[in-house]
Parts: sequence; structure tokens; C-alpha cells
Amino acid sequence: MIYTKTILAPFGGELSSPTVVDFPLTVGLIYQFDLFFPPGSAGLLKVRVNDGGAPLWPSEPTEWFYGDNLTISFPDRYFISSAEPMLRVWYYNEDDTYDHLFTVRVGQVSADIFIASFLPSVGFESMSEAIQGLQNGQAEEVSARQALIDKYFGR
Repeated sequence: MIYTKTILAPFGGELSSPTVVDFPLTVGLIYQFDLFFPPGSAGLLKVRVNDGGAPLWPSEPTEWFYGDNLTISFPDRYFISSAEPMLRVWYYNEDDTYDHLFTVRVGQVSADIFIASFLPSVGFESMSEAIQGLQNGQAEEVSARQALIDKYFGR
């Protein structure tokens, strides 16, 4: 799934009072993050993404992304598992004349099979559990057959 949100940042914003908007997701693994600054923002529009109160992108709590006709894009492996899965987009626009748009995109997978393609250890855990379940079933079947054989031979 690709989640996207285009946000209008009004002019006259300040670092001391950024705007915060919720970015709803689902429980699952974030594998891609993109942030697009259209032409014209001239580095005056600042954006950051938090998971709750914790800084996520950029990870330094005092830093902000900014740009002009720029897409910041990178793969990531960040798992969202909270009861209300969402990120928080913080932004402010220091321009004194113009509002500016920006777009946030997040690629996310929720099915175990897809998560395993990004995190093989998760797939290994699931595979190990499946194999253990098969082995337990086989052991029970062998015990049941052995009991029938013992009964047949009167043991």
C-alpha cells in the first residue's frame, strides 16, 4: 500500500509553533518514505515526521527537512504496531507571502509474507513456527500409529 497526503502550509509559520497533522496508516512495516517539495518553496517550508512524540524523519529532534523542487526519498524498515497506527507530520512555512504545498508518501506492507520479503528474520521466525507445528503434528501422528501397533500386538 502507498499512503499519500498533500498538505498546504500557510505562509507566516514559525519554528516555535509548527502545525501538526495526523497521517493514518495500518499496522505493518514501512519500507519507503518520500517527501516532495514543489518548486517555489525556496527552502522556507520545513517538515518533519514523528511517531507519536518521537522524531522519526529526520531522526535528530532539532532538524527539519526542507528544499525546493526536491524529493527526499529513501527505503526504511520501520514497523508500526500501535493500537492507532499513524505518524504525525509537523511543518511550518517561513515564507511571508506564499502558501506552499508538500506531499508525503509512505509505502507500507502489512501481510507477513510481504514483511518477510523486507525482513528475512521475521520470515524465518514464521517459517520456524510453521516447521515446529508440522513436526509436532508428525510426532502426534507417529505416537498414534505406535499406539495402534502396540494394541494390535497386545503390548
